[in-house]
Amino acid sequence: MKRPADDLFSPALEGLNPAQRLAAGQSGGPVLVIAGAGSGKTRTLVHRVAYLVERGVDPVNILLLTFTRKAAQEMLSRARELNPACARVEGGTFHSLCHRLLRAHASRLGISRQFTVIDRGDCEQLIRGVINEQKLKTKGDRQFPKARTINDLISKSRNQELELEEAIEQWAGHLLGYLEEIGRAAKGFAEAKRAQSLVDYDDLLFLAEELLRDHPDLRQRFSRHWQYLLVDEYQDTNAVQARLLKLLASEHDNLMVVGDDAQSIYRFRGARVENIFEFPQDYPGAKVIKLEQNYRSTQAILDLSNEVIAQAWHRYDKKLFTERLGGNRPALRRPRDDRGQARLVSERIAELTKAGNRPEDIAVLFRASRDSYELELELTAGRVPFVKVGGFRFLEASHIKDALSHLRVIANPSDFLSWQRLLMLLPGVGPKKAQSVISHLVQADSPELYLGRLSSAPGLGGPAAERLVELMGELSDPAATPLTLVETVIEYYEPICRETHEDYPRRLRDLEELPGLAHGFSTLSEFMSEVVLDPPGTYAAEAQGGRITLSTVHSAKGLEWDHVFILWATDGRLPPQMALMDPESLEEERRLMYVACTRAAGELTILAPQESYQRGRGVVSNELSRFLAELPAGLLDSPRENVFEVSTPQAAPQSRGSMRQDRPFAVGGQVRHHTFGRGRVMGYQGGKKILVHFERHGLKILLLEFANLSEA
Repeated sequence: MKRPADDLFSPALEGLNPAQRLAAGQSGGPVLVIAGAGSGKTRTLVHRVAYLVERGVDPVNILLLTFTRKAAQEMLSRARELNPACARVEGGTFHSLCHRLLRAHASRLGISRQFTVIDRGDCEQLIRGVINEQKLKTKGDRQFPKARTINDLISKSRNQELELEEAIEQWAGHLLGYLEEIGRAAKGFAEAKRAQSLVDYDDLLFLAEELLRDHPDLRQRFSRHWQYLLVDEYQDTNAVQARLLKLLASEHDNLMVVGDDAQSIYRFRGARVENIFEFPQDYPGAKVIKLEQNYRSTQAILDLSNEVIAQAWHRYDKKLFTERLGGNRPALRRPRDDRGQARLVSERIAELTKAGNRPEDIAVLFRASRDSYELELELTAGRVPFVKVGGFRFLEASHIKDALSHLRVIANPSDFLSWQRLLMLLPGVGPKKAQSVISHLVQADSPELYLGRLSSAPGLGGPAAERLVELMGELSDPAATPLTLVETVIEYYEPICRETHEDYPRRLRDLEELPGLAHGFSTLSEFMSEVVLDPPGTYAAEAQGGRITLSTVHSAKGLEWDHVFILWATDGRLPPQMALMDPESLEEERRLMYVACTRAAGELTILAPQESYQRGRGVVSNELSRFLAELPAGLLDSPRENVFEVSTPQAAPQSRGSMRQDRPFAVGGQVRHHTFGRGRVMGYQGGKKILVHFERHGLKILLLEFANLSEA
């Protein structure tokens, strides 16, 4: 095999900027390419493949690994355009590679070569069989975790290489009472797969690692075959994928990985950001090359993005720049509440489309799917076509439909679909009995009299039915406000939700969004007319253009739009409340904010409502996201009238230098407190407060003037 020459003057490197040329033109050895957002990493990888082939490397000795087959196909297609010989380069996903290795050598592991790869649905069916066979579920136990939940927990524990108990503690603490049963189900699941020659997606990775680790001849054979390894999105790899690469590169170390630590946002899927930080230690002598020239955004957007990530305590230093100098500063807007936020965004979208901007060039991003509920109603009411990506649509979630069905029959007694839904929430009531009750109701002279016949419906009795009759009477009060009615329904539905859904904590948090939607409406009919508007169809049917994009930030990674809005940039939403107690989670949330900002090409608007309605607390004030409150002045266009005083950045110093003077301890540095002990500085709020995560006391927000902190 011929090694490529150290020659950057190559046709395959034409059109690249200096940093891209340096990366694509490496002769060999371990290389880490830190590719900032919009810096052309795909282009760099494509030209890297073409360069290796141009310099004499046999195409079959090159392996390109990505996270989607589509990405691999696109890169290799572009490489073929540069050099037709690249058609023989091999590429694919980690899972497809592992499947290929196992299919050829499964017998080494005592597995039939005819093994079947099973998907998520197959796994759940297998787990259900184990539960029934071993009689793990007591008859009548409606809180026993579903097969889907057990499968998710097994997968999480394997991907993050945690004990199953640790995974349950971290993601489903309310199921710890079923620890023994879940453990037995997991063991039975593994035994059933083995007995039936079944392999799931996680198995593919771990079995391939076992194959290469325990069989030196195969490890040497494949490492010598694939002399050059290229890996995309390295920050999204988990521990076993990093070990697989180590095994495949064991004979040569010609491994180039491309990624961005600042865009590592998939920890919940098992991604391990430490992989990219540890690469230079895992591969001594590794070259680290940074791609910092951005081809997407204006410099004003990049200035903000650079500062957001600069506060991260563990990062590769880089500063994105572009030839698109200037541009309008990103705008920070502080509408009064969720409805004001929705109106502001919809009005700006109307202005943009009226000015000739295409709807598909506009996106609204948010941390969690529920954060866009009010905007969805606003856009739907205004007949603005949109597509929602990531998460589920709020009004299509089963628990939301369950709760709202009670209000729908009050607003429209002839809504028999909602009648059936609410009746089937009662124990012992199925479709047949629900239809019998509805037949009894419709014998009334008019729909207004349906409610009066509910208590006399044949076969409908017991405490649960009595409580339903009582509820419907309460909801019939014409003097009750929509907010009161929603609160009443939630109080009724909450125990039902706890009994019927093992993931009820998440669902109850969703239900708490309903009062915020109802707050401000004067009549039930007005409220229901908003929430019953037909939602858009499926994403596949709407992705043809002509629609605004609503997306979670996770789903938006890798994409870009000319105009981007970020919703709910407040503490408690971005970052979410639960992340405030975990330094690693808080750091990932910072990276999520960075990813959101860098999706914008020309215009970025960040919204942070001043107040929100919280069940049990009423209207509460929101503080600006700490990721924005800690920024130097001048990066955001923030009109005085739109800034809420409790989180105003106006008190921020006027220059980067003065800010550093007002921040005596470095973000990420260690400090000591006379009461709380040792901790790590997580950030600042304005110039007066410091956020410290103490080893024994968790996150604390302290006044700098009185904290008496010292360097640890």
